[in-house]
Amino acid sequence: MAELSQKSALSSVTHPAPGGGVTIMEHRGLAVATMQARRGQEQALRARIAQSFKVDLPERPSFVTGPDISFVGLGPQSWLVVSETDARSFYASFRSLVTGMASISDQSGGYTVFRVGGTAIRETLAKGFPIDLDGSVFKSGDAASTIVSHIGATIWRRDDASDGTACFEISLFRSFAQSFWDWFSESAAEFGWMWQDPLDGLVIPSIRSTSP
Repeated sequence: MAELSQKSALSSVTHPAPGGGVTIMEHRGLAVATMQARRGQEQALRARIAQSFKVDLPERPSFVTGPDISFVGLGPQSWLVVSETDARSFYASFRSLVTGMASISDQSGGYTVFRVGGTAIRETLAKGFPIDLDGSVFKSGDAASTIVSHIGATIWRRDDASDGTACFEISLFRSFAQSFWDWFSESAAEFGWMWQDPLDGLVIPSIRSTSP
């Protein structure tokens, strides 16, 4: 199902709402996998990841990034692995790297990831996420597995954008992407929102329709 990662998970995206207080981009082509340490192998797994990617696996719900790869702590000995490299080749090589130490499940076609930001992003997310995303509490690198408008999701905070506004990424099951979008666009409407092209980040100023 890795080939699905190249296609939009949305059936349609409507006209941007004037104002531009919020931006959203759907990542496409990501390699996504879930990883769980096998019994008695957590320390060996941590050492292998540190040696290979120069990062330490999160010990709590948090986000770390290394060369072409990111890890999001989901729970005890459990992580979401995200890479911008080719989904098929990444999964095969990564599974070989951690074989015997972790169980890996390819989720490249099962999950979708959105990046959201803008001056009003926290006010928008507060309408659906039942967690405190204030900058004093949910800091850069923090993550949480939660719900948004009754949809299971994992959210993590990246480094702030160049203009100082907060930037978040949200992963959820691909089959719920349209429901998430319907909620997000309605929640952001009062602030104004802009859809960004997943390839070059440019704002698309017209109706965008894609097939999942």
